[in-house]
Amino acid sequence: MVNIVKMSADAIDEAAEVIRAGGLVITPTRTQYNLICDAFNADAISRVFEVKKRTKFGPLTLSIADPATAADYVTVPDWVEPDALTRLWPGELTAIFWKACDLPAGFTMGYDTLGVACQGASPLEDIIRAAGRPVGATSANISGQGDIFVDLDKAVADIGTGVDLIIDYGRDTAGAASESAVKANTIIDLTFDRPYLVRGGIYPVARVQTVFPDLDPDSDAYKARLMERVEQVRARAVGA
Repeated sequence: MVNIVKMSADAIDEAAEVIRAGGLVITPTRTQYNLICDAFNADAISRVFEVKKRTKFGPLTLSIADPATAADYVTVPDWVEPDALTRLWPGELTAIFWKACDLPAGFTMGYDTLGVACQGASPLEDIIRAAGRPVGATSANISGQGDIFVDLDKAVADIGTGVDLIIDYGRDTAGAASESAVKANTIIDLTFDRPYLVRGGIYPVARVQTVFPDLDPDSDAYKARLMERVEQVRARAVGA
């Protein structure tokens, strides 16, 4: 049975209770509908992957409500200006850092990097604040479908029966209204010696460049550097 409730203050409280109890919630965000869980609950994280039928690499994103709390979970590089994150966030942007907290291994699929997002005013933010903890987030659909836009109907059809609560906020999200080809968060990586654009999305790249003028927008260059790192990790694993 699919448990759908209309957006309201009571719905936010119910969603927060579900998260704290280790359950799964489908909620609207500033971009599209997401599947969320308690970021520090290993069983809940495992359920997310089961519900999404995820078999390939695809770690969850840590969603926070306050940019100032990012440093509680990740290592911010020395070359990042102190006010950089508060200038970038809140907004539809995910930044990848080196992980600096004890998340369950499944959250990052064993990797030492962690994507963090702080979208701002939205039902997602309301749930995070009500639950009193960050959440793990991912698109509310079956894995392997690419960067598609996930609306309420898609979320319900794909994974609605596998979650504990769905919040119905209608179809008025930034993703629905955006003309961006990818109606999701823009993603940048801050784990190298300069920032790289991983994926363009709703958040304007030009806005990122006001904070990081040396942002490399060449996603192919980023993939090449990332693969070099992956190969080095694999080589060390074999050598060990």
